[in-house]
Amino acid sequence: MRLSQQKVRTLAAERGLKLTPQRRAIVECLEGAFNHPTAEEVFVAVNRRFPLTSRATVYNTLHLLKEADLIREIARDGVVHFDPNLGPHHHFICRACGKVEDLPWDVVKPINLSEVAGQQRVESFDVTFQGVCATCDARD
Repeated sequence: MRLSQQKVRTLAAERGLKLTPQRRAIVECLEGAFNHPTAEEVFVAVNRRFPLTSRATVYNTLHLLKEADLIREIARDGVVHFDPNLGPHHHFICRACGKVEDLPWDVVKPINLSEVAGQQRVESFDVTFQGVCATCDARD
């Protein structure tokens, strides 16, 4: 399940928000993104089409989409990446170049959450692997 224009139109209608061309461009940027862009990368991409779009518009729209559970944030070392893929999956982050990649859900062996969490009620989890991607490893 990925972010889509239809989901955003529904959200906008529910919350009485105007879907400006800039907001549509932000959603389009994320919709087609498989590289887990940062807010700055989204800002640069949107400004190619709409040069007067402010950082505040981009940041506020990303925050709105995250609060509505239409995108996820992946944070590492103070850098936040945005993920429009809401389906079950994990991530790999390269410590050399910072690239974030999706990994299949079944790469992690199933665990008994009640054994791990004890009395806690686990509602979701994700795993982030960190290391060196194949491209950076080949350079060494």
